[in-house]
Amino acid sequence: MTLTSSREYGFRSDKVFFLHTFSCGSYGTIVEITAEPELQGRLMGMGLFVGTRFQLLQGGRQSRLPLILAVGDTRIAIGPEIAKTLLVEE
Repeated sequence: MTLTSSREYGFRSDKVFFLHTFSCGSYGTIVEITAEPELQGRLMGMGLFVGTRFQLLQGGRQSRLPLILAVGDTRIAIGPEIAKTLLVEE
């Protein structure tokens, strides 16, 4: 299933995006993880849960670079394909 907008996913806010389209330097909160259960477990093992606040330090806006998230004092790198499974809110 390919989701193209947050409205298609049932969110009312226009400030909900897939992480791979987020702007570098922006702060956000994870609002939904759409990945398969195994990948969800891996993401949670890295500290990425619904409700996690982060800053996007690298990547975003359709970049092919790994995305680097700052979660507190921790830095987490994820690939752009995995970023397409995370819905985030500004």
